[in-house]
Amino acid sequence: MSGARVVLSSSKLPSSNQAAPAAMVDNDTEAALLSKPSKDEACKEEAPKSISAKHVALVVVVALTSVTQGTATKGWTAVLPKMQNDTQTFTVTDDDVAWLVSMTSIVGIFTSLCTGPLVEWAGPRRVLTVAMAASTAMWLLLAFPPNKAVLFVARGGLGACVFIITTISLPLLAELSPSRIRGAMTAMSEVCGSIGLLIGYLMAYLFTWQVATALCSLTAGLLLLPTMLVPESPYWLVRRGRTEAARGSLQRLMGSKAAAEDELSAISSMPAARQASRTQQFTELAKGRNARPVLLVLSFFVLRELGGRSCIMMYTVYIFREAGVQLDAFTCTVLVGVARTLCTCLTAAVLDKTGRRPMLMGTAVVGGVAQGACGLFLYLQVPGASWVPLAAVLVYVAAYGTGIGPIPWVYVGELVPSPVRSLGASLITACDAVVVFSINLGFLRLISHIGLGVTFIIFGVLNILIGVIVWLLVPETKGVHLQELELAFSRPEEAAEESEEQSMLAAAPAEACMKVNTGTQDC
Repeated sequence: MSGARVVLSSSKLPSSNQAAPAAMVDNDTEAALLSKPSKDEACKEEAPKSISAKHVALVVVVALTSVTQGTATKGWTAVLPKMQNDTQTFTVTDDDVAWLVSMTSIVGIFTSLCTGPLVEWAGPRRVLTVAMAASTAMWLLLAFPPNKAVLFVARGGLGACVFIITTISLPLLAELSPSRIRGAMTAMSEVCGSIGLLIGYLMAYLFTWQVATALCSLTAGLLLLPTMLVPESPYWLVRRGRTEAARGSLQRLMGSKAAAEDELSAISSMPAARQASRTQQFTELAKGRNARPVLLVLSFFVLRELGGRSCIMMYTVYIFREAGVQLDAFTCTVLVGVARTLCTCLTAAVLDKTGRRPMLMGTAVVGGVAQGACGLFLYLQVPGASWVPLAAVLVYVAAYGTGIGPIPWVYVGELVPSPVRSLGASLITACDAVVVFSINLGFLRLISHIGLGVTFIIFGVLNILIGVIVWLLVPETKGVHLQELELAFSRPEEAAEESEEQSMLAAAPAEACMKVNTGTQDC
């Protein structure tokens, strides 16, 4: 991963929306960029001022689709204790609970892998809209199942829908967001997921499991029309050779024809503009400069899941009962949801000011220490310390909401290079689903064998490891344009090769356009 050091210098380059980010990797070119006259700098500073309220609103709509994802994957699981107490419909065993919690992940493994090709064929915004409609239907079926088999089918179908939403929304947010507020907009997705989790917890606290589940369907149903109003990704349209449609999409977002033309020119000069098929994406993924950031971002997801993220969010009621917390377990669960939502909102507000790197490092260490302290108190069975598990879990959830939760998703949109962005997002989401499924299915058995205290100590060590990896390998991406992050993890020889390719593309835009557009005259 030594290539990460390359970005520490290149990430200091000024963020830009200008049209030709082509040959910026060799030393001469980098020096030229750094020494550009102040007139160019002034132009770059003016660009963010043109961000319109309409542009922000459309991006926020995409972020809001994560509300139903948060409710479905985590918040809804709080109804399971009530479902077990309701024996009038059908009996739900502990094994059933384990499968209902974890089966969304096993479904998500296959769904995530299929989403990439589906998105490349139909377009991310269109697939996102269909997934929102289907999830509304699955929610209603889950609320009123005639038997246990239908309950499991509805849960699996809902899991498939929300994993499609998850796989699409973060890359789409990164592609639609202006660079100056990209971090806040991408973190907004995690804010919405936290709100969804809190909605699920509150519904479980206030209503019967059937009514709670039915009300959760609104998290998807109310967003159907707004999602249809979002323009298609201009990056996808360029890859499909639909240059005029990409220009129209950018104009709808930016409102300015000149700004749209500049952004279209910049997008067309990127490697993604030359990538149109799944085979080409796999070829690009085999290159070190693309594989390294994908593996790095994947490591954050794997470690945070092995560090207990999904177990704490999905088995909250069971954890507080096992830990002997005197406060009502459902009340504790709502407090967890509130803490996560508030801290995730804080992240969205400050992420573009403080930067991704220090927030992820700090919260990983704080969350890991809190988990370790909780585990130590439980293992030693300190008398009179029943409040410690609640306090420790709240500190971890606050750390998760502030950094461990949202920032890895931000990195999916920022660090995963555009030539492999849809494929990389699919692979990351699928691998994350494998780990989530495995740990959630075995969590109750794990704590019965080694105890909740030892389990939390292990969780803490793995979360601290995230902070170490960030400190060693990850550069700051705050305010850096996506085009400038393309070669973030390139070694010198790879950077020189890509620089030559981009220079050729910039020198012959007409020929490149003809290749992309398969013979049309859109360019």
